[in-house]
Amino acid sequence: MRKPFVVGILKEIKLQERRTPLTPTDVLWLRRRGIQIEVQSSRERAFRDKEYERAGARVVEKFNKATLLIGVKEPRPNNLYPNKIYMVFSHTIKGSKKNMPLLLACLQKGITLVDYEKIEDAEGKRLVYFGKFAGICGAIDTLSLLGKRLAFQGIDNPFLFVNEARLYKSLHKAKSAVAKVARKIRRKGLQRRIVPFIIGITGHGNVSRGVQEIIDILKPVEIHPKDMMRFVKDNRNLTNKVCKIVFDREEKLQSKNRSGFYFEEYLKHPKRFESNMGMYLPHVNVLFNTSYWDRRFPRLVTKEMIYKMSKKPSRLVFIADLACDVNGGIELTYKTTSVDNPTYTYDPVTKKYTDGFEGRGISILSRDNLPSELPKESSQDFSKLIREYVYQIALHGALDLTNHIALPREVRNAVIIQDHKLTKAYKYLRKSLENRKTKLFL
Repeated sequence: MRKPFVVGILKEIKLQERRTPLTPTDVLWLRRRGIQIEVQSSRERAFRDKEYERAGARVVEKFNKATLLIGVKEPRPNNLYPNKIYMVFSHTIKGSKKNMPLLLACLQKGITLVDYEKIEDAEGKRLVYFGKFAGICGAIDTLSLLGKRLAFQGIDNPFLFVNEARLYKSLHKAKSAVAKVARKIRRKGLQRRIVPFIIGITGHGNVSRGVQEIIDILKPVEIHPKDMMRFVKDNRNLTNKVCKIVFDREEKLQSKNRSGFYFEEYLKHPKRFESNMGMYLPHVNVLFNTSYWDRRFPRLVTKEMIYKMSKKPSRLVFIADLACDVNGGIELTYKTTSVDNPTYTYDPVTKKYTDGFEGRGISILSRDNLPSELPKESSQDFSKLIREYVYQIALHGALDLTNHIALPREVRNAVIIQDHKLTKAYKYLRKSLENRKTKLFL
């Protein structure tokens, strides 16, 4: 029988990243099942080194015995430990150019790479995610930044009483602040020039559910997209309510020949379809984008769409692109934003960007590490999702994960690289590895 792997918890190296893949509570859960744990020392992590020591882990500067190394964000290529198993969000599966050096380094150093994003059930539903907290933190931040954006436009508004998520000690306190805003809206109302105040949301996954968990505190009136035009016309004086509209695929998209929307056809022939969001956007005050996108699919919001809107009356002032695909589903998203500089504004007339929420056009939030704003709670949620997978991999002590049928199928299917090669399901990434030297490993 193989000896169980020692598990190593990586120190996160990205600026202001305080999350952890395993909390001390779940380290203790693993220790009670015979799994040894090494934890790289970190002053930034939301949980202190001593908490891990009390849970039975060994705190180290460099790993000594660990074979299964788990983290949150992708590690630096030059910091990789050779011949180990890495379990992280590698951000390589879309073939993004900036993450190909990591993929190449994993191939060269004999690393087995497991990506949380591909731990899915039989229907393709993700089983391991921070998405809910990306939606929660993204919604809190958006309400806060939206308040500043509206104030810049000379519109007094109650959203100014919401802070960004990172400034609250807990999710409970953040939700309490949003609830106070809801009461202010009911009592004092919103200015007539921005009503009916409509919050649009694309997507139905974990991120969308997180957004709606916060927006629903405002007790919104829910509108079906098909009823939107009539609703806007009939509710021009609705000042003491906000409204919510969640767009289904058949509302977001349409066939180019207007023959109707059929999801199976869309997946097989995405070029036959285009965005239908142009008809809705002028009536939405803020849009949350949580939809999955890759290069095969049409963009949901284009620069041309926003330019046409600028020629007519429109209330759209803010887009929270929580999918955060640069030059992706939201064409206006040209870079990711940060804690220190969370927004930029796109002017559709000059086609120029300005950092911050001032200026003419649409302000955009596009942070890719939003759950780090509530690091303890998001880590606790995530840790519960992965601890059983960590236990199974460590217990069996097998490096050839894809061939070890005793491991859960969802883990075996999430292996991107093994034995210096891309696994069968991820051979498509060869096209993204531009360096000719990589042919040795493909």
